[in-house]
Amino acid sequence: MGKGTRAAVAVATGLAGWAVYSEAVTKRATPPIWVARAHAAALLKRFGLGRLYGTWTEERLDLGDRSLALYHFRGERGGPAVVFVPGTSVYALLYAEFMHELSRRGFNVVGFDPRGHGMSSGKRGVYTLGQLVEDALAVIGHASDTYGGRVAVSGSSQGGIVAFYCAAAEPRLGAAVCHNLIAPDQPGNERMTRHPRLFRPFMPLLPSLKPLMESPIGGLMVPVSLYLELRAEACRKVPDVKRFLKEDPFAVNAVSLSALHSLPTTPMARRVEEIEVPVMVLHSGRDDIFPEDYVRAVYERLRCEKEFLYIPDAPHLLMTDYVGEIVPPVAEWLMKVMES
Repeated sequence: MGKGTRAAVAVATGLAGWAVYSEAVTKRATPPIWVARAHAAALLKRFGLGRLYGTWTEERLDLGDRSLALYHFRGERGGPAVVFVPGTSVYALLYAEFMHELSRRGFNVVGFDPRGHGMSSGKRGVYTLGQLVEDALAVIGHASDTYGGRVAVSGSSQGGIVAFYCAAAEPRLGAAVCHNLIAPDQPGNERMTRHPRLFRPFMPLLPSLKPLMESPIGGLMVPVSLYLELRAEACRKVPDVKRFLKEDPFAVNAVSLSALHSLPTTPMARRVEEIEVPVMVLHSGRDDIFPEDYVRAVYERLRCEKEFLYIPDAPHLLMTDYVGEIVPPVAEWLMKVMES
């Protein structure tokens, strides 16, 4: 067997193994509801938040080709509504403290698990940024029907990106509170990866790869730890984030190539400068994923009513670990812009 043949066999074997791995992680079964509730109770108790269990009501939103798990943290009757979008790999109830505290200030908060996450339907970790935005907009519409009036959207990390895209897509939104954001036309999107020097030369080529990402190749899965440095994530509640994502039955520890490809390439419905919805940006001074100068550069492009909430000594996981610091100014700003 020649060297070329051996190389071809090695590549074919590697792709076959990758496909088998991908099939296994995407088809992981969603645990039954009683397991989900027991897990939520145990998780909150572990975080010292056991008192919060049962402070929400659950609902499934049927969208035909998918169904989404919703969690209602009800505030004042007739109060404004806020839809919350969780971050990469995780699910809404990890942010139960944030949603609960916001609801105590009068807001009707609706958290949801995006497709392929938590208790929602779909292959685990298989999505695109555009699809996450579709999910968020559907929940926003449902929240408007349920609570009446205008609705705000908020999100953390990847969820912050989704919230920012919703602000561009839906001018009738009351506001958007984005912990982190990106803009596809902002230089430096590769800096959000674990290996920016490796990705930088390939960034101009990414749009041309869209047809490939729409083929079965796009469904191949990549462990989250390969593109995010999880061990560097300081977290008060979860000392070892990498281990948590591996062991938690509702977390996603691998995402599709199509998901990764979509993050820097999905166009916004409007350019940053054209967004009319009021936007608050949250950023932590020790964020090791989203560079501060990048986030501020995107923020400075906004021409809408805006606010920048900066927590200088906090690491990336702001909306799970620093709830007491961020909820009061977020609630005050939301009340101001949504009432006006």
